[in-house]
Amino acid sequence: MTGYLTIAEAREATGLRLVGLRGVPSPWTEAARGLFHVKGLECRYAARGRDEPEDALAQWAGDSGIPVVAWNREPLRTGWAEILLLAERLAPEPALIPADAEGRAELFGLGHEICGEMGLGWSLRLMMIQRSLGHGGGPGFPPAVASHLAGKYGFNPHAAGQARGRVLDILAMLDGRLARHPFLIGESLTAADVYWATFANLLTPLPEAELPAAPMIRQVYESADADVLAAVTERLRRHQRFIYDRYLELPVPL
Repeated sequence: MTGYLTIAEAREATGLRLVGLRGVPSPWTEAARGLFHVKGLECRYAARGRDEPEDALAQWAGDSGIPVVAWNREPLRTGWAEILLLAERLAPEPALIPADAEGRAELFGLGHEICGEMGLGWSLRLMMIQRSLGHGGGPGFPPAVASHLAGKYGFNPHAAGQARGRVLDILAMLDGRLARHPFLIGESLTAADVYWATFANLLTPLPEAELPAAPMIRQVYESADADVLAAVTERLRRHQRFIYDRYLELPVPL
């Protein structure tokens, strides 16, 4: 993707800005981008410039984690829920949060199970780190990257030991919901569907022409074990494809 702002430029700009990493399809970043796309929000994207220090984002946001979403001079947003609530405020239609309390509870529960700590994305990342550190089979991140991620995201034997079971449990739950309804919550699109489509790339990434990720990233994303891949049912795969084809931007702008 061309036209990225530098961190310094993003700090000075107004309007909606999203900071990510060039060429890396982080599902948390792609989910935020997907929400903005569905809502037709104009957003400027930013990443650390070649001449900027490694801690340029941390100097602004207090941490180097992505995504970081800025709206005018309001406090920066980094969590999936607060980013969703901002998008909903800036563009109430099409609504991606159900209007009723029960629907909202479902939405934010599903959002946490996909995006939150020890949810689908978090648990898959722990499994990738585990493989990369030599505690599991299959391709992984380079040692320096794996060590950085392990420290940043609290890799420990207890959490890693829970990760695989969490992934299988969440995939079964999502598949069961789609067996009953065309969307994860009832009869229409919500943010939960955007979250599934983007986080599914950690298991079944879109083709290279649609998701031009670095080869190392794609190799790690495609290295889940056979039981986990089997849990990504044909129904789940079809839903990922449907959401991208119908609602999201293709090819994914990286």
